[in-house]
Amino acid sequence: MTVFYDVATILKSVGALTEQEAVLPTGTDLAVRIQFTNDALGEWADSYTWKDLRVSLPLGPSLASTGVIDLPTNFREPLSTLYSFSDTGNLPTEYPLIDARDRFSKDATDKYCYLMNTFRNKQLIVNPPLASGASAVIDYMSFPSSVATTTDYVPISASQYLVKRVSAMVFQARGDSRYPLLQADAQRMLSNAIEEQNVPFGKVNRIPIDTNSFTIGVDG
Repeated sequence: MTVFYDVATILKSVGALTEQEAVLPTGTDLAVRIQFTNDALGEWADSYTWKDLRVSLPLGPSLASTGVIDLPTNFREPLSTLYSFSDTGNLPTEYPLIDARDRFSKDATDKYCYLMNTFRNKQLIVNPPLASGASAVIDYMSFPSSVATTTDYVPISASQYLVKRVSAMVFQARGDSRYPLLQADAQRMLSNAIEEQNVPFGKVNRIPIDTNSFTIGVDG
């Protein structure tokens, strides 16, 4: 069973490794470790297309009956095309997602959509505009939510990776010789998390993972 933890729980586990005391830091130390936690979350998000970050965005009739749809600020990249649903009970209508440059080769009656604007203000342009009263849905990969306080929950199921990675950051900042060991543990846990996500539901992963000479984000 997947268990999600708050920042306090993560940082207490970090303290157990770095200070041999499972207590929360205070003041500047706490602020630094919360930043380390966000840095580790960003690294984790960049390493794979995690199920934890897959979001389905439903669009009600008031939003869908337009040719321009504002996307959430946590929108990273699409995972599906756009599907429109009418109230007649028919099968959904697909609006294939195309590269914005290809829109110039389309006919006015072609059904398609494309992304525009900067990463914090992305919009989905739909052609032709969806029918009034229709609803729609698109799946996308999101950016992980940043944490700011010890009561925030970390948006990651691989929580032990987060513990080891933040601990490694603490040792690295101190110039502690134990940094390589903690970093290797973090890389191993990240590799295991990726492997487990690729195992079909109900199956058991029996393939051993050798990460002694492989570093995610560095090697091929």
